[in-house]
Amino acid sequence: MKCFVAAIVALLLGQASAQTLVEKLYLMRSDTTTVEPYYGMTRICVVVFPDGHYRMERTYQSAQGGTPETRVFLDVLPPADLKNLQTALDNDDLQRIKTASPRGGIIQDMDMLSVSIPREHTLQNIDFQTAAQRKPFEKALKPFLGSLKALEKRKFPAAKNETPNNCETPRVMYRSVFPAGSNPNANSDQH
Repeated sequence: MKCFVAAIVALLLGQASAQTLVEKLYLMRSDTTTVEPYYGMTRICVVVFPDGHYRMERTYQSAQGGTPETRVFLDVLPPADLKNLQTALDNDDLQRIKTASPRGGIIQDMDMLSVSIPREHTLQNIDFQTAAQRKPFEKALKPFLGSLKALEKRKFPAAKNETPNNCETPRVMYRSVFPAGSNPNANSDQH
């Protein structure tokens, strides 16, 4: 019986695989939404690419309603800013943050932050609906939020002919990596 169990464990370990990032197509995508009770709602999404190019969309919706106004900005981060952002994204404390998926419903004191970061073996998604939810992670988030705020405050004209696309990102592709000597295509009926 012990030999049978050992054979099953060896077979399962031999078939194990890991996911590995094929190519980093973007560095990060963030989405922030803040609500000022008597003024309106501001939503900013940003996607930054490895070469420093980025897209930012700023949408404002008045508290009185009406059609939201969205402006699209396209630019390139200076090398120092790109390096600071990459350092913040590579921070071990930021990489350890795990949050639950956001739930619907009415949110008091809405101050949302959503970040997606392609990592070597997974896509890290960080989601907070309020500033209070971020409080326990304040130290880990500080370098990233500093880089994000600096990016959002850059001054340059909006792109005239760009259509908003919600800072769409390319699909992140992962490949399966199998342990040396394993045959991932082997049929389990074969000996």
